[in-house]
Amino acid sequence: MSISPLNYALWLAAPFFQLLILGFMVRRKLTAEFPFFFTYTVFQVLSVAVLFAIFHFAPSMYFYAYWTSSALGIMLAFAIIHEVFCYAIRPYVGLRDLGNLLFRWATFLLVLIGGMLAISAAGMNSKQLFLAIIDVERAVRLMQCGLLLFVFVCSSYLGLTWRNFASGIALGYGIFATTDLVMFSLHGQLGPSWNSTLGIITTSAYNLSVLTWFGYALMPESARQRVHAEVVYRPVFDRWNQAAMALVTPSPALVPGMSGQTYLTEIERTVENIMAQKSGPASNGYSEKEKNQKIG
Repeated sequence: MSISPLNYALWLAAPFFQLLILGFMVRRKLTAEFPFFFTYTVFQVLSVAVLFAIFHFAPSMYFYAYWTSSALGIMLAFAIIHEVFCYAIRPYVGLRDLGNLLFRWATFLLVLIGGMLAISAAGMNSKQLFLAIIDVERAVRLMQCGLLLFVFVCSSYLGLTWRNFASGIALGYGIFATTDLVMFSLHGQLGPSWNSTLGIITTSAYNLSVLTWFGYALMPESARQRVHAEVVYRPVFDRWNQAAMALVTPSPALVPGMSGQTYLTEIERTVENIMAQKSGPASNGYSEKEKNQKIG
């Protein structure tokens, strides 16, 4: 097999910058915040090194090695979606816990599907297995686009700026996922003669995503921190949070010490108490207790 100098450059550029990303993540202690993204980056660097060696020394095995690597990368990308989503909704404990629950079930289904594919692989030819992996990959790409849209719409409510590293992860995946989906659609329309050109465009988009992550890793620490003071608590988010807490946590009446109140309702109760204290002694012939009952 032969490969052009341009393809070589695009192939090796991504792991070079990903090594730098790993260094900056360790140096700036981002590994604890985004462990799955760190693992994915390590995996991609090792994967390129192994595939590069197989391409030159065992080309007959390259097809199977590539799609094995692709399947593992898809699973890690799925975990990163959950990681960024949970980071984004961290102020809402109920929604985060519900997201964790749904992710565990989705992971179980993904493992189950993978196990069924592995069991039936003996009766499947390489083309059928290839199409199955492609279908799962397209689904993950759509989820990555949805993640970017979610961060774009809700970032101001959740205290995330576009300089936050989580936003950078979503932006990088959104760039690559959108390009990959478009190229896949064009591949079915243009035919095999365009495979090389479409492949170069897809690889270039991935390199652009890596450069995006690298740029975010270089940003100052203050630019990447969540702005807790700017979290805007909206009634609709609070209602969703309460509903999620009701789904994933026991009833407050059954657990001693559990208030079951959200951040917003606690603020409302504090304001009411302050207003009651400022109202002073009872007036107009009402006792303080009667006055409170009348206001309620």
